Amino acid sequence: MTPHRALSRRPLAALVAAAAATAAVLGLTVAPAAAAPAASPAPVAEPVRTVAGSGQPQLQSRYVTMPDGVRLAVDVYLPEGTRAGADLPTVLVTQRYWRARVRVGETAGVSGEAELWTARGYAYVVADLRGTGASFGTLTSELGAAVVADSGPLSDWIAAQPWSNGRVGTTGISYSGDTAMLATALGNHHITAAAPISYDFDPYEDLVRPGGALIEPRLAPYALLLRILDQAGGTTCDTDQRTRELCAHIGLTGLQPRPVDGPDGPALLAAARAEHAGNANLVEMAASGVFRDYRDGPKSWTVGSVGEHTDAVEAGGVPILTRAGWLDAGTANGVLSQFTGLGNTQDDWIGPWNHGAGWLADPFQPARPLTRPEHAQLDQRTFDFFDRYVRGDARPDGTRQVHYYTFNEGVWRTTTRWPVPGTRTQAFYLGAGNTLGRRPADRRTGTDLLRLDPTAGTGPLDRWNTNLSGDEVSYPDRAAVDAKLLGYTSAPLTADTRVTGNGKVTLDVTGLAGSARGALHVYLEDVAPDGRVTYLTEGQLSLANRAVADRDDNPDWRRLRTPRSYAAEDAEDFPQGEAQRVTIDLQPVSVLFRAGERIRLTVAAANPDSFQLLPADGRASYRIGWGGDRASVLELPVVR
Repeated sequence: MTPHRALSRRPLAALVAAAAATAAVLGLTVAPAAAAPAASPAPVAEPVRTVAGSGQPQLQSRYVTMPDGVRLAVDVYLPEGTRAGADLPTVLVTQRYWRARVRVGETAGVSGEAELWTARGYAYVVADLRGTGASFGTLTSELGAAVVADSGPLSDWIAAQPWSNGRVGTTGISYSGDTAMLATALGNHHITAAAPISYDFDPYEDLVRPGGALIEPRLAPYALLLRILDQAGGTTCDTDQRTRELCAHIGLTGLQPRPVDGPDGPALLAAARAEHAGNANLVEMAASGVFRDYRDGPKSWTVGSVGEHTDAVEAGGVPILTRAGWLDAGTANGVLSQFTGLGNTQDDWIGPWNHGAGWLADPFQPARPLTRPEHAQLDQRTFDFFDRYVRGDARPDGTRQVHYYTFNEGVWRTTTRWPVPGTRTQAFYLGAGNTLGRRPADRRTGTDLLRLDPTAGTGPLDRWNTNLSGDEVSYPDRAAVDAKLLGYTSAPLTADTRVTGNGKVTLDVTGLAGSARGALHVYLEDVAPDGRVTYLTEGQLSLANRAVADRDDNPDWRRLRTPRSYAAEDAEDFPQGEAQRVTIDLQPVSVLFRAGERIRLTVAAANPDSFQLLPADGRASYRIGWGGDRASVLELPVVR
């Protein structure tokens, strides 16, 4: 591992994150330097305290035994020269993708993340989750209850060390961000702050099955990666050509998890890894778990959902700092669910970033890696947050705020309410001639034919790819793709129009051949005066999940989403030849449509780049109705 800076930004989510030599544990993210926040949090930390002689951290790799006897491999980094009674705050990361990687027979170097934290006077502790890396045990479920629960005993163990101040801050990016956030529901009094980055609030809706539709094409490499990491079924980098190519691509060839210290370390590593061969696989569960209420023993969608633990998270009262990208799968939706569904003290950021914030992800600008100053900007916010609540003993004061970036404007804003003050719903109605108008066609009605096109997708670098690869996000001009689909475009806007929040689309849909088990995808786009089409956001729905529940049945964390259970008992094939009202939620966004630009809604029956085809043979068609009493409509949150 050769981090080129103290906090390397290669995210630890899935494919690239799992094995890249420069993978980051924290993945702290930042606003582009050219778009400084309009309202930044005031500095709240006490002056930085470094430990005398704070240079190369002291590292100890050892096992910590959980209450059920499972031994977890843990790396403990302490500032140089640490002695008993040092009274150190601690950063805790629990890792799915090996806490450290070494070449067989060699000793790994010191983590760049650890150096950064120990230089600030923190202990830095990173553990392999049970059933992974050098830890013992078998992973019976990804993000399962046992995996999450281990953060409690780990925090207790940290607090009992002679160098600890008894306070722990949990953090991590993606999977380790998920576990960091879920740890706040444990009620462990040693956990005093959490900074989950690019995490999945609800894995079912926000990543694996948004709208009930499986991101099947994106999961295959991830499934293979997990098998290699766990040696499931004996799979290694040398198993076949596919595994050799994958390991070479992501820098995993010849590497293994770091053994614990001592002459027995290699033998213990081999014994621990032998227990991983039977690990559960998220991708296999994704295929079987069609509905949100799926359960197979310890495997379920709800056990790893923060939404299902909101009462416990609120009861714990742990303050939370988090950030996500508008174009990073459904993580922005998760941040807003956290903000509106949890009363905890929060400092939430939603910006123009890919997964892990290694790249600028603003559809109106070319993708580029973030600069060191940009990274340092938000690094400091995390340091300040932990200095207040982990180094210090500040009590959470209930302050809750969201800082958000607006596309096509480059401006940051801060709000303590969501939807933001001044928001009103503005309707745009689908009409004749593929138009999008402010008023419905009262007398004239009609329908337009939509055929499933298995070639019209969102490209290799879309929002669903970055969450499982850490790649940049890039949507080229969509004019050519839109020509294959069904689009509705407004007249040029006469004034600037700022859209911020969760929009939705309600369509009058008549299913034709192949539609019984179909899906619909919708895209919100900006059409520039020169004709360039810029992707902004999207929504999708497996039509079997179209049933809408009572508003009272919608939990608080879903208040921004259409009441919908995604439960097996509410699923029903889509009827053919009978018009149905179908509501599809858009992923949230903040964008300025400038005067002279046009708003476009594009409707598709597939996104082959990121989603399974529904139906599987790729043959389905629909009629989308407009006008009259059942007008199809796009509803956007416009801020005045």
